[in-house]
Amino acid sequence: MSAVPSIALFHQWLLAAAPDSPPACSIVLHGTPPSLSLRLCSDIAAYLNEYDDAGDGRWLALQPELVPLIAEDPRHRHLLGLKEEAAPNPHSQPFGVQRALTALAIRGHLVLDSPLAAAATRGLKNIFHVGIGLPPDGLTECHIILNPGLFQITCLPQIVGDVFLEWLNAHDRKLDQLHGL
Repeated sequence: MSAVPSIALFHQWLLAAAPDSPPACSIVLHGTPPSLSLRLCSDIAAYLNEYDDAGDGRWLALQPELVPLIAEDPRHRHLLGLKEEAAPNPHSQPFGVQRALTALAIRGHLVLDSPLAAAATRGLKNIFHVGIGLPPDGLTECHIILNPGLFQITCLPQIVGDVFLEWLNAHDRKLDQLHGL
């Protein structure tokens, strides 16, 4: 997929809801083998676009190479509500990209897979973390850990999507949201 359709898809997703709307949830994958990453993210987003009624078809698999382009563009940063930094070119540095990833993930309806996404979303309550592979260090905070060697690749999006929807609609989680926890 070329950068032009990706940017267009990004704009369509970003403008689908007002910036002041309540944040939705996003999914961050950890440890995905590179050969599976883009396909798995796309398939999870497609699955959720079909089965997450509240998502209204806004789920998007964000390509990692698109994030630095978003972080560097002042118009994109403005749409995400990111404040301008005084230092020259801070947005193209890892910290600037990480800030953009945090803002994107908070916006919701994204499936992300990159080491920076994992770091950028650590501690955020609206993120569902999925470990793909055996649990090495760093996957202990994942909501679910799957071994791709024990499932066909075509099963993983449905498993992740169904467990995410169960988590999203859990009674305890909804009570926490009501009480601001």
